[in-house]
Amino acid sequence: MDMITVEHLKKEYQHQKRVITAVKDLSFTVKAGEVFGFLGPNGAGKTSTINMLCTLLKPTSGKMTLNRFNVADSPHEVRRSIGVVFQDPSLDEKLTAWENLDFHARLYNVPKKLKLERMKMLLELTGLEERKNDLDDRKQPVFYALQYKYIGTLWNIYVNIRHKRFC
Repeated sequence: MDMITVEHLKKEYQHQKRVITAVKDLSFTVKAGEVFGFLGPNGAGKTSTINMLCTLLKPTSGKMTLNRFNVADSPHEVRRSIGVVFQDPSLDEKLTAWENLDFHARLYNVPKKLKLERMKMLLELTGLEERKNDLDDRKQPVFYALQYKYIGTLWNIYVNIRHKRFC
């Protein structure tokens, strides 16, 4: 089953008196369970394509379906059916690892017992269980950028599994 289908996608931007083509005649499919990534130089259209798939940007032309929803016709259904991990995680740098996970669990109304179980699991996976409440002298959380990104990514995966949105 195809989870993502993109057919002849095109995105043009108007810049002053010029038309700049960011995405030109892009077509691909991603099957259920497949891992897919965009690779390419700056300006190749990777971000524009992701933004169009996530309904943050309207295409100039072409057709996209995501989880069987037409992206142009059913943007609300598309957004409800996906989870996105952005390049910069949505974790608060002024909160500890524990506080960040707790905050996000509350946003998603995760039941308390399940929340505590998942928070513990994510802290163990990232190697932060011993430092979950630490702040440094500047009142910043004590963890490395990579661990910070892992927590954001793992939390997003957990939320998507919980809501049965994970492909």
